Amino acid sequence: MILHTKANHRDLLIELIRTNFKLRYNNSILGFFWVLMKPFLYFLMLFVVFTAFRGGEASAEFGANLLLGIIIYTLVNEGVIFGMHALTDLAGVILKVNFPRQVAITSAVFMAVVNFAFNTVILLVLAVLGSFAPTLEGLLYFLFILSMTIFALYSISLFSSILLVKIRDLHHIMELVMQLVFWGSAVFYSIDDMSGAFGQIIRLNPLALIIHASRRALLQGDIIHVKAMLFMTVMTFVLYFLGSLYFRKNIKRIAEFI
Repeated sequence: MILHTKANHRDLLIELIRTNFKLRYNNSILGFFWVLMKPFLYFLMLFVVFTAFRGGEASAEFGANLLLGIIIYTLVNEGVIFGMHALTDLAGVILKVNFPRQVAITSAVFMAVVNFAFNTVILLVLAVLGSFAPTLEGLLYFLFILSMTIFALYSISLFSSILLVKIRDLHHIMELVMQLVFWGSAVFYSIDDMSGAFGQIIRLNPLALIIHASRRALLQGDIIHVKAMLFMTVMTFVLYFLGSLYFRKNIKRIAEFI
């Protein structure tokens, strides 16, 4: 019986992911290609601009660092936004069908993960052109950081999905917050170049540390910020525990607000 229930939940998750994809790219000329186009256009724009500021000097290392930063930020940005809208986007289904509401959160965050997987294709092409080859230790460390980040996005969504149902302005607030996060997350620069009080503030941003550690792990094989990553992992589990309690306590009352 338990196995049957788990199979049903898995099938529902797959169906919700398919539905999300269809709804998100319906009536779009390029359709799913926007998944690849958006980060690539960001990369191209920033690469051209900052290459000009560097006196026209461009390097494969700078390009790889920039692209990886954009891809990771895109994962976090989409994970936050998709997860926050998980319940409101599926309001019609949630009000009619009885199923664990956490599945809706999982499908939304998984959408961002799938987009991330496709975006890494661009990074792999650039890695081949620039002759970058991650070490086994660096790759495993990156996968650990990635897993922790995805789990954190899910945990955050347990709170934000409920809050959005009650406070619709949260959508606009979060878009502004994520723009500020972009400029403060070392997406197009390295925190090694930041000094003084501003550099200290940047280093307090978890996403800046995640991007920096991911770059060094994948492109140079270095294992850095281990204590910070372990601390963030512990805090993510705490966030998940609190988020699960908050979600279970409030999910039954969302019909009043949807």
